[in-house]
Amino acid sequence: MFSWVFMLSACALLAIGRVYDERFVIANINLVVLVSIIYLVLVVFMLFSIKKIILSKSKALFYLFYLLMLLTTPILWIVFDTTEGKFGLEKFVNFWLIVVPISVVVIEKYDRKDVINTFYILLGVSCFLAVLSSVGLSVSERTDGRMAALGGGPIVFARWMGFGIISLLFLPVKIKNRYKFSLILIFFLLALASGSRGPILALFLTGLVYVFLNFNRVIVKISLGVCVLVSVLLFSGLGKQMSKIGNADRVFMNLSSKGLKKNSTSTRTNLAIGSFILLQHYPLGVGAGNWQTVSNEIRPTHLMPLEYPHNLLLEVACEYGVQTVLVLLVLLFYVFHLSYHKMIKYRRDKTSLYPLLFYLFLFLFLNSLVSGMLNDSRLLFVVISLIIIHKPLISTDE
Repeated sequence: MFSWVFMLSACALLAIGRVYDERFVIANINLVVLVSIIYLVLVVFMLFSIKKIILSKSKALFYLFYLLMLLTTPILWIVFDTTEGKFGLEKFVNFWLIVVPISVVVIEKYDRKDVINTFYILLGVSCFLAVLSSVGLSVSERTDGRMAALGGGPIVFARWMGFGIISLLFLPVKIKNRYKFSLILIFFLLALASGSRGPILALFLTGLVYVFLNFNRVIVKISLGVCVLVSVLLFSGLGKQMSKIGNADRVFMNLSSKGLKKNSTSTRTNLAIGSFILLQHYPLGVGAGNWQTVSNEIRPTHLMPLEYPHNLLLEVACEYGVQTVLVLLVLLFYVFHLSYHKMIKYRRDKTSLYPLLFYLFLFLFLNSLVSGMLNDSRLLFVVISLIIIHKPLISTDE
Protein backbone atom coordinates (compact mmCIF):
# COMPACT_ATOMS: atom_id res chain seq x y z
CA MET A 1 0.00 0.00 0.00
CA PHE A 2 2.84 2.37 0.89
CA SER A 3 4.54 1.72 -2.46
CA TRP A 4 1.30 2.16 -4.41
CA VAL A 5 0.45 5.47 -2.72
CA PHE A 6 3.94 6.76 -3.47
CA MET A 7 3.72 5.70 -7.13
CA LEU A 8 0.27 7.22 -7.55
CA SER A 9 1.27 10.55 -6.01
CA ALA A 10 4.58 10.64 -7.90
CA CYS A 11 2.91 9.88 -11.25
CA ALA A 12 0.25 12.50 -10.53
CA LEU A 13 2.94 15.16 -10.06
CA LEU A 14 4.79 13.93 -13.15
CA ALA A 15 1.56 14.46 -15.08
CA ILE A 16 0.90 17.92 -13.63
CA GLY A 17 4.54 19.02 -13.55
CA ARG A 18 4.29 21.30 -10.51
CA VAL A 19 3.76 21.06 -6.76
CA TYR A 20 1.20 23.87 -6.75
CA ASP A 21 -1.46 24.74 -9.29
CA GLU A 22 -4.29 27.13 -8.52
CA ARG A 23 -6.55 25.58 -11.17
CA PHE A 24 -7.19 22.29 -9.35
CA VAL A 25 -9.51 23.41 -6.54
CA ILE A 26 -12.59 21.46 -5.46
CA ALA A 27 -14.65 22.50 -2.41
CA ASN A 28 -11.93 25.01 -1.48
CA ILE A 29 -9.35 22.21 -1.38
CA ASN A 30 -6.37 22.47 -3.72
CA LEU A 31 -5.93 18.90 -4.93
CA VAL A 32 -2.38 19.49 -6.19
CA VAL A 33 -1.26 20.74 -2.77
CA LEU A 34 -2.87 17.71 -1.12
CA VAL A 35 -1.14 15.29 -3.52
CA SER A 36 2.15 17.19 -3.11
CA ILE A 37 2.04 16.88 0.68
CA ILE A 38 1.39 13.14 0.48
CA TYR A 39 4.16 12.75 -2.10
CA LEU A 40 6.73 14.80 -0.17
CA VAL A 41 6.13 12.85 3.05
CA LEU A 42 6.44 9.52 1.27
CA VAL A 43 9.45 10.47 -0.84
CA VAL A 44 11.36 11.49 2.30
CA PHE A 45 10.71 8.03 3.78
CA MET A 46 11.74 6.39 0.50
CA LEU A 47 14.99 8.37 0.28
CA PHE A 48 15.94 7.66 3.89
CA SER A 49 15.20 3.96 3.39
CA ILE A 50 18.07 3.75 0.87
CA LYS A 51 20.73 1.97 2.87
CA LYS A 52 23.56 1.81 0.35
CA ILE A 53 24.40 3.47 -2.98
CA ILE A 54 26.77 1.71 -5.35
CA LEU A 55 27.89 4.01 -8.16
CA SER A 56 28.10 2.81 -11.73
CA LYS A 57 29.34 4.94 -14.63
CA SER A 58 25.83 5.85 -15.75
CA LYS A 59 24.64 6.54 -12.21
CA ALA A 60 27.70 8.67 -11.45
CA LEU A 61 27.11 10.74 -14.61
CA PHE A 62 23.44 11.19 -13.76
CA TYR A 63 24.11 12.31 -10.20
CA LEU A 64 26.97 14.56 -11.36
CA PHE A 65 24.58 16.29 -13.76
CA TYR A 66 22.12 16.96 -10.95
CA LEU A 67 24.92 18.09 -8.63
CA LEU A 68 26.24 20.63 -11.15
CA MET A 69 22.75 22.05 -11.60
CA LEU A 70 22.31 22.35 -7.85
CA LEU A 71 25.66 24.07 -7.28
CA THR A 72 25.55 26.50 -10.19
CA THR A 73 22.00 27.81 -9.72
CA PRO A 74 22.40 29.85 -6.47
CA ILE A 75 25.81 31.15 -7.58
CA LEU A 76 24.46 32.36 -10.93
CA TRP A 77 21.37 33.85 -9.32
CA ILE A 78 23.62 35.91 -7.04
CA VAL A 79 25.84 37.00 -9.94
CA PHE A 80 23.06 38.06 -12.31
CA ASP A 81 20.47 39.16 -9.75
CA THR A 82 17.63 38.68 -12.20
CA THR A 83 15.35 36.47 -10.13
CA GLU A 84 12.78 39.12 -9.32
CA GLY A 85 10.26 37.15 -11.40
CA LYS A 86 8.84 33.89 -10.05
CA PHE A 87 9.45 31.85 -13.23
CA GLY A 88 13.02 30.81 -12.38
CA LEU A 89 12.16 29.94 -8.79
CA GLU A 90 9.17 27.86 -9.90
CA LYS A 91 11.32 25.97 -12.40
CA PHE A 92 13.94 25.26 -9.75
CA VAL A 93 11.44 24.17 -7.06
CA ASN A 94 9.38 21.93 -9.35
CA PHE A 95 12.44 20.25 -10.83
CA TRP A 96 14.10 19.61 -7.49
CA LEU A 97 10.99 18.48 -5.66
CA ILE A 98 9.57 16.27 -8.42
CA VAL A 99 12.11 15.12 -11.00
CA VAL A 100 15.25 14.66 -8.89
CA PRO A 101 13.76 12.76 -5.90
CA ILE A 102 11.74 10.46 -8.19
CA SER A 103 14.87 9.75 -10.26
CA VAL A 104 16.85 8.75 -7.18
CA VAL A 105 14.08 6.56 -5.76
CA VAL A 106 13.60 4.83 -9.12
CA ILE A 107 17.29 4.08 -9.53
CA GLU A 108 17.91 2.90 -5.98
CA LYS A 109 14.60 1.23 -5.02
CA TYR A 110 12.68 0.05 -8.08
CA ASP A 111 12.52 -3.45 -9.52
CA ARG A 112 10.66 -4.79 -12.56
CA LYS A 113 7.32 -5.03 -10.75
CA ASP A 114 7.53 -1.38 -9.65
CA VAL A 115 8.39 -0.32 -13.20
CA ILE A 116 5.41 -2.21 -14.65
CA ASN A 117 3.05 -0.66 -12.09
CA THR A 118 4.44 2.80 -12.85
CA PHE A 119 3.79 2.31 -16.55
CA TYR A 120 0.24 1.18 -15.82
CA ILE A 121 -0.36 4.44 -13.95
CA LEU A 122 1.32 6.65 -16.58
CA LEU A 123 -0.58 4.88 -19.35
CA GLY A 124 -3.70 5.63 -17.34
CA VAL A 125 -2.74 9.32 -17.50
CA SER A 126 -2.68 9.13 -21.31
CA CYS A 127 -6.10 7.44 -21.29
CA PHE A 128 -7.45 10.02 -18.83
CA LEU A 129 -6.30 12.90 -21.04
CA ALA A 130 -7.81 11.18 -24.07
CA VAL A 131 -11.15 10.88 -22.28
CA LEU A 132 -11.04 14.54 -21.23
CA SER A 133 -10.35 15.60 -24.80
CA SER A 134 -13.23 13.49 -26.11
CA VAL A 135 -15.70 15.39 -23.91
CA GLY A 136 -14.13 18.78 -24.62
CA LEU A 137 -12.47 19.27 -21.22
CA SER A 138 -8.93 19.11 -22.57
CA VAL A 139 -9.22 22.07 -24.93
CA SER A 140 -6.91 24.93 -23.98
CA GLU A 141 -7.89 28.57 -23.56
CA ARG A 142 -5.85 29.44 -26.65
CA THR A 143 -7.66 31.19 -29.49
CA ASP A 144 -6.97 28.24 -31.80
CA GLY A 145 -8.70 25.81 -29.42
CA ARG A 146 -5.89 23.24 -29.54
CA MET A 147 -5.84 20.26 -27.16
CA ALA A 148 -3.98 20.74 -23.88
CA ALA A 149 -2.80 18.56 -21.01
CA LEU A 150 -3.68 19.29 -17.39
CA GLY A 151 -0.15 20.48 -16.64
CA GLY A 152 0.82 21.92 -20.01
CA GLY A 153 -0.19 22.99 -23.50
CA PRO A 154 -0.82 21.21 -26.82
CA ILE A 155 2.78 19.98 -27.12
CA VAL A 156 2.62 18.29 -23.72
CA PHE A 157 -0.75 16.77 -24.64
CA ALA A 158 0.63 15.33 -27.90
CA ARG A 159 3.66 14.04 -26.01
CA TRP A 160 1.42 12.11 -23.62
CA MET A 161 -0.43 10.62 -26.60
CA GLY A 162 2.89 9.53 -28.10
CA PHE A 163 3.91 8.06 -24.74
CA GLY A 164 0.67 6.06 -24.74
CA ILE A 165 1.27 4.76 -28.29
CA ILE A 166 4.81 3.55 -27.58
CA SER A 167 3.80 2.05 -24.21
CA LEU A 168 0.96 0.06 -25.79
CA LEU A 169 3.24 -1.19 -28.58
CA PHE A 170 6.14 -2.34 -26.42
CA LEU A 171 4.81 -2.97 -22.91
CA PRO A 172 5.15 -6.77 -22.47
CA VAL A 173 1.64 -7.40 -21.15
CA LYS A 174 -1.24 -9.28 -22.74
CA ILE A 175 -3.79 -6.90 -24.23
CA LYS A 176 -6.24 -8.01 -26.90
CA ASN A 177 -5.21 -6.58 -30.25
CA ARG A 178 -8.58 -4.99 -30.96
CA TYR A 179 -8.34 -2.96 -27.76
CA LYS A 180 -4.65 -2.17 -28.14
CA PHE A 181 -4.79 -0.93 -31.72
CA SER A 182 -8.06 0.92 -31.15
CA LEU A 183 -6.38 2.87 -28.34
CA ILE A 184 -3.29 3.47 -30.47
CA LEU A 185 -5.45 4.88 -33.27
CA ILE A 186 -7.31 7.14 -30.83
CA PHE A 187 -4.05 8.41 -29.32
CA PHE A 188 -2.63 9.11 -32.76
CA LEU A 189 -5.71 11.00 -33.94
CA LEU A 190 -5.72 13.08 -30.75
CA ALA A 191 -2.00 13.82 -31.19
CA LEU A 192 -2.81 15.09 -34.69
CA ALA A 193 -5.72 17.10 -33.30
CA SER A 194 -3.34 18.92 -30.95
CA GLY A 195 -1.71 20.54 -33.98
CA SER A 196 1.77 19.96 -32.50
CA ARG A 197 4.31 18.99 -35.11
CA GLY A 198 7.24 18.22 -32.79
CA PRO A 199 5.77 15.12 -31.09
CA ILE A 200 4.41 13.80 -34.41
CA LEU A 201 7.84 14.20 -36.02
CA ALA A 202 9.52 12.53 -33.02
CA LEU A 203 7.04 9.64 -33.23
CA PHE A 204 7.71 9.27 -36.96
CA LEU A 205 11.51 9.26 -36.49
CA THR A 206 11.24 6.75 -33.65
CA GLY A 207 9.19 4.52 -35.95
CA LEU A 208 11.86 4.79 -38.64
CA VAL A 209 14.52 3.69 -36.14
CA TYR A 210 12.36 0.71 -35.17
CA VAL A 211 11.93 -0.30 -38.83
CA PHE A 212 15.68 0.09 -39.46
CA LEU A 213 16.62 -2.08 -36.46
CA ASN A 214 14.01 -4.74 -37.30
CA PHE A 215 13.95 -4.41 -41.07
CA ASN A 216 13.83 -8.08 -42.09
CA ARG A 217 11.22 -8.94 -39.49
CA VAL A 218 8.74 -6.11 -39.99
CA ILE A 219 9.23 -4.66 -43.48
CA VAL A 220 6.53 -6.84 -45.11
CA LYS A 221 3.96 -6.10 -42.40
CA ILE A 222 4.80 -2.39 -42.39
CA SER A 223 4.61 -2.16 -46.20
CA LEU A 224 1.22 -3.89 -46.32
CA GLY A 225 -0.08 -1.75 -43.47
CA VAL A 226 1.04 1.49 -45.15
CA CYS A 227 -0.52 0.46 -48.48
CA VAL A 228 -3.85 -0.37 -46.82
CA LEU A 229 -3.80 2.88 -44.80
CA VAL A 230 -2.97 5.05 -47.82
CA SER A 231 -5.67 3.34 -49.89
CA VAL A 232 -8.29 3.92 -47.20
CA LEU A 233 -7.30 7.58 -46.83
CA LEU A 234 -7.31 8.22 -50.58
CA PHE A 235 -10.48 6.41 -51.65
CA SER A 236 -12.74 6.77 -48.62
CA GLY A 237 -12.37 10.50 -48.07
CA LEU A 238 -11.24 9.79 -44.52
CA GLY A 239 -8.12 11.88 -45.09
CA LYS A 240 -10.15 15.06 -45.60
CA GLN A 241 -12.27 14.29 -42.55
CA MET A 242 -9.17 13.71 -40.40
CA SER A 243 -7.76 17.09 -41.43
CA LYS A 244 -10.82 18.71 -39.85
CA ILE A 245 -10.19 17.11 -36.43
CA GLY A 246 -9.01 19.80 -34.02
CA ASN A 247 -5.94 21.43 -35.56
CA ALA A 248 -4.67 18.41 -37.47
CA ASP A 249 -4.15 20.53 -40.59
CA ARG A 250 -1.48 22.50 -38.69
CA VAL A 251 0.69 19.36 -38.50
CA PHE A 252 0.80 19.24 -42.31
CA MET A 253 1.00 23.00 -42.86
CA ASN A 254 4.35 22.69 -44.65
CA LEU A 255 3.05 20.10 -47.13
CA SER A 256 1.16 20.76 -50.35
CA SER A 257 0.45 19.07 -53.65
CA LYS A 258 3.46 20.88 -55.06
CA GLY A 259 5.82 19.65 -52.34
CA LEU A 260 7.21 21.43 -49.32
CA LYS A 261 6.24 25.00 -48.56
CA LYS A 262 7.36 27.39 -45.85
CA ASN A 263 4.67 28.41 -43.38
CA SER A 264 6.77 28.49 -40.24
CA THR A 265 7.31 31.74 -38.33
CA SER A 266 11.00 30.83 -37.78
CA THR A 267 10.47 31.12 -34.03
CA ARG A 268 12.69 28.11 -33.26
CA THR A 269 15.47 29.57 -35.42
CA ASN A 270 15.34 32.91 -33.60
CA LEU A 271 15.38 31.14 -30.23
CA ALA A 272 18.45 29.15 -31.24
CA ILE A 273 20.26 32.25 -32.54
CA GLY A 274 19.49 34.10 -29.32
CA SER A 275 20.77 31.13 -27.30
CA PHE A 276 24.09 30.96 -29.14
CA ILE A 277 24.61 34.71 -28.76
CA LEU A 278 23.92 34.41 -25.03
CA LEU A 279 26.44 31.55 -24.79
CA GLN A 280 29.09 33.72 -26.44
CA HIS A 281 28.64 36.30 -23.70
CA TYR A 282 28.08 33.97 -20.72
CA PRO A 283 29.41 30.45 -21.39
CA LEU A 284 29.19 29.53 -17.70
CA GLY A 285 25.43 30.13 -17.61
CA VAL A 286 23.04 32.80 -16.37
CA GLY A 287 20.94 30.85 -13.84
CA ALA A 288 17.65 28.98 -13.93
CA GLY A 289 14.83 31.02 -15.46
CA ASN A 290 17.08 33.89 -16.60
CA TRP A 291 17.38 32.99 -20.29
CA GLN A 292 14.76 35.44 -21.53
CA THR A 293 15.83 38.34 -19.29
CA VAL A 294 19.53 38.16 -20.15
CA SER A 295 18.88 37.49 -23.87
CA ASN A 296 16.75 40.64 -24.08
CA GLU A 297 19.43 42.65 -22.28
CA ILE A 298 22.05 41.53 -24.80
CA ARG A 299 19.84 42.27 -27.82
CA PRO A 300 17.20 44.85 -26.82
CA THR A 301 16.24 45.30 -30.49
CA HIS A 302 15.41 41.58 -30.86
CA LEU A 303 13.30 40.89 -27.79
CA MET A 304 12.52 37.23 -27.07
CA PRO A 305 8.79 36.72 -26.50
CA LEU A 306 9.24 33.28 -24.94
CA GLU A 307 10.75 32.40 -21.56
CA TYR A 308 12.99 29.52 -22.66
CA PRO A 309 14.67 28.34 -25.91
CA HIS A 310 12.44 25.28 -26.46
CA ASN A 311 15.48 23.03 -26.69
CA LEU A 312 16.72 21.04 -23.69
CA LEU A 313 20.41 21.21 -24.60
CA LEU A 314 20.37 24.95 -25.34
CA GLU A 315 18.41 25.65 -22.16
CA VAL A 316 20.83 23.71 -19.97
CA ALA A 317 23.83 25.28 -21.70
CA CYS A 318 22.52 28.84 -21.36
CA GLU A 319 21.15 28.64 -17.83
CA TYR A 320 23.54 26.15 -16.21
CA GLY A 321 26.68 26.56 -18.33
CA VAL A 322 28.57 24.63 -21.00
CA GLN A 323 30.18 22.45 -18.32
CA THR A 324 26.74 21.15 -17.31
CA VAL A 325 25.50 20.55 -20.85
CA LEU A 326 28.71 18.61 -21.65
CA VAL A 327 27.98 16.27 -18.74
CA LEU A 328 24.40 15.96 -19.98
CA LEU A 329 25.58 15.10 -23.50
CA VAL A 330 27.94 12.42 -22.22
CA LEU A 331 25.11 11.05 -20.06
CA LEU A 332 22.68 10.93 -22.99
CA PHE A 333 25.17 9.18 -25.27
CA TYR A 334 26.08 6.69 -22.56
CA VAL A 335 22.44 5.95 -21.65
CA PHE A 336 21.54 5.54 -25.33
CA HIS A 337 24.31 2.97 -25.71
CA LEU A 338 23.40 1.28 -22.42
CA SER A 339 19.73 1.07 -23.35
CA TYR A 340 20.50 -0.38 -26.79
CA HIS A 341 22.97 -2.86 -25.29
CA LYS A 342 20.42 -4.09 -22.72
CA MET A 343 17.72 -4.35 -25.40
CA ILE A 344 19.96 -6.54 -27.56
CA LYS A 345 21.22 -8.58 -24.59
CA TYR A 346 17.68 -9.57 -23.55
CA ARG A 347 16.09 -9.57 -27.01
CA ARG A 348 15.04 -13.24 -26.70
CA ASP A 349 13.22 -12.59 -23.43
CA LYS A 350 9.60 -11.63 -24.15
CA THR A 351 9.26 -10.10 -20.67
CA SER A 352 12.08 -7.59 -21.22
CA LEU A 353 11.20 -3.94 -20.67
CA TYR A 354 14.25 -2.64 -22.51
CA PRO A 355 12.67 -2.28 -26.00
CA LEU A 356 10.00 -0.08 -24.39
CA LEU A 357 12.61 2.01 -22.55
CA PHE A 358 14.86 2.34 -25.62
CA TYR A 359 12.13 3.67 -27.92
CA LEU A 360 10.62 5.86 -25.21
CA PHE A 361 14.05 7.36 -24.52
CA LEU A 362 14.47 8.11 -28.23
CA PHE A 363 10.98 9.60 -28.55
CA LEU A 364 11.26 11.81 -25.47
CA PHE A 365 14.78 12.99 -26.32
CA LEU A 366 13.76 14.00 -29.84
CA ASN A 367 10.82 15.89 -28.33
CA SER A 368 13.12 17.77 -25.97
CA LEU A 369 15.09 19.18 -28.90
CA VAL A 370 12.16 21.03 -30.46
CA SER A 371 9.71 21.86 -27.71
CA GLY A 372 9.23 22.41 -24.00
CA MET A 373 11.57 23.40 -21.20
CA LEU A 374 13.64 21.45 -18.68
CA ASN A 375 10.65 20.56 -16.49
CA ASP A 376 8.70 19.38 -19.54
CA SER A 377 11.41 16.75 -20.07
CA ARG A 378 10.64 15.14 -16.70
CA LEU A 379 9.50 11.88 -18.30
CA LEU A 380 12.82 11.72 -20.18
CA PHE A 381 14.74 11.85 -16.89
CA VAL A 382 12.46 9.20 -15.36
CA VAL A 383 13.05 6.90 -18.35
CA ILE A 384 16.81 7.47 -17.99
CA SER A 385 16.46 6.46 -14.34
CA LEU A 386 14.63 3.27 -15.34
CA ILE A 387 17.35 2.38 -17.84
CA ILE A 388 20.06 2.87 -15.20
CA ILE A 389 18.41 0.46 -12.71
CA HIS A 390 20.99 -2.23 -11.98
CA LYS A 391 18.55 -5.13 -11.60
CA PRO A 392 17.63 -6.64 -14.99
CA LEU A 393 14.10 -5.60 -15.93
CA ILE A 394 13.02 -9.09 -17.00
CA SER A 395 10.70 -11.55 -15.34
CA THR A 396 12.39 -14.13 -13.11
CA ASP A 397 9.25 -16.24 -12.68
CA GLU A 398 9.57 -19.80 -13.85
